[in-house]
Amino acid sequence: MKKDSFLVTIILIALALIGFEAAAQEGNHNAIKNGKGTICSNEYVLCTSAPCVPDPEKPDSNAICNCDVNEGLNFGLSECKARVPVTDSNGVKKALSTFSFAQAPTKPVLSCPQGKPWTDCLDQPCIVDPMNPLKAICTCKIVRDKPFVTFGGDCVSLTCDTGYWSGTTVGSYVGASRDLMKAFHLDEIPANYCAGMKPEVLQ
Repeated sequence: MKKDSFLVTIILIALALIGFEAAAQEGNHNAIKNGKGTICSNEYVLCTSAPCVPDPEKPDSNAICNCDVNEGLNFGLSECKARVPVTDSNGVKKALSTFSFAQAPTKPVLSCPQGKPWTDCLDQPCIVDPMNPLKAICTCKIVRDKPFVTFGGDCVSLTCDTGYWSGTTVGSYVGASRDLMKAFHLDEIPANYCAGMKPEVLQ
């Protein structure tokens, strides 16, 4: 009985942690939709089209994503000082991943339905590749319970099933884009969309 009680306790704790992470993610998406993000100008990591694979240590909740390193205006929920890359005593350069329009001219937006796996990379930790300073590896959160949009996939909708693309909800995409549009003095989001996949809110 004691062993069974212990197992039940462990399961309940695990479920509580999962619920806490889900609530935190939902809170982040609501904050973005409500215009509570911050625009900064610095070196940053961009994962808007990043291919990802489940993290071997936490394959149900985390993914490892191959992202780009850019410079300029970017959107995130973190403060600007927290986004400045830092190199530790071992020469490892750490940074946070944020959102920008850098890939919008060349990578069309793919829309995928609910139930498909994707990763939420906003403000997630990254390590810059020591052999290629234009690339970074980031650890992002896997999401399955929401439809999403991504700059990845090259408009191949079948990759929604298997790609684990870095993406976001439509509401977060629109909210972050509106903040960046103000910073760039733009009248519309500078993005292309896969055929028939422009989010209804932007029609």
